[in-house]
Amino acid sequence: MKRLIASLFCLVTVASCSSTAPANSPNDTARPSIVVTYSVLGALVSELVGDAATVSVIIPDGQDPHDFEPSAKDIETINEATLVVSNGLDFEEGLIESLTAAEERGVAHFMVTGHLTTREGGIHSHEEDGDSHTAGTDPHVWLSPHAMSEMIDDLARAIQDALAIDVTAELNAVVSNLEALDVAVADRIKGLDSCTLVTGHDELGYFAERYGCTIVGAVIPSFSTTAEASAGELADLEALVRDYDVPAIFTGIGTSSDVVEMLSSTLGVPAIELSTHYMSGVSTYEEFITRLVDQIVGGLS
Repeated sequence: MKRLIASLFCLVTVASCSSTAPANSPNDTARPSIVVTYSVLGALVSELVGDAATVSVIIPDGQDPHDFEPSAKDIETINEATLVVSNGLDFEEGLIESLTAAEERGVAHFMVTGHLTTREGGIHSHEEDGDSHTAGTDPHVWLSPHAMSEMIDDLARAIQDALAIDVTAELNAVVSNLEALDVAVADRIKGLDSCTLVTGHDELGYFAERYGCTIVGAVIPSFSTTAEASAGELADLEALVRDYDVPAIFTGIGTSSDVVEMLSSTLGVPAIELSTHYMSGVSTYEEFITRLVDQIVGGLS
């Protein structure tokens, strides 16, 4: 794929990145509509689109995308979109039927995970002992700027085709910033004595593989927060934390706070909540990743 020439423009400020955003202005009715499933992806789409379209996010920021169920209004919004952008790989479990139906009705649909190199298997995918419940393809691609850079040209092309607009300048700016962000994250992680992680669920695989971290376990040993850990799995996790001398447990959305507090107390290590699945007060993808790295580095330092 031929890369468009990168420039040094700054990221375009994200707009309309939550389904709770203010009502559209009168001019919005004349603009095409891009519907994005979750807020972090919505930030990147908004950076590419600028003012050329109205960008709406279906899953409210802060709600667990793994167990979100759409309302009748959400389904109507999807069906009326000029373009729908989703993650795929069953990440938006409750939206699969609605997205499929909209695509069958002729709505253009861009699935991010169909345009980049995906990660197979999970941290607890051990076929030799029968524990293969996290086997499969990891959907958490947005947690690696490098992964996002793989698909960004194709996403820009899909936007251009659907809206009949030129987003070359915006794409150049996003590409430049994704590349710089990837380098910045790598430098931050290299500054640590070690990057050994325990997570809420199996969500940081792309991040860990890109930046040389080791994930020794997860409170929920699954790609989805809708799963649960058994008592035996939690006992195994406690042993791993001790064996690897893990300095913190990184929890997040969808993970039982009671279980995390119990582990934190028993093991004598802090529990740090990561905003891995939503924007939570920041407005650009760069800010989202920078905050994530700040939390990880702070917890491991």
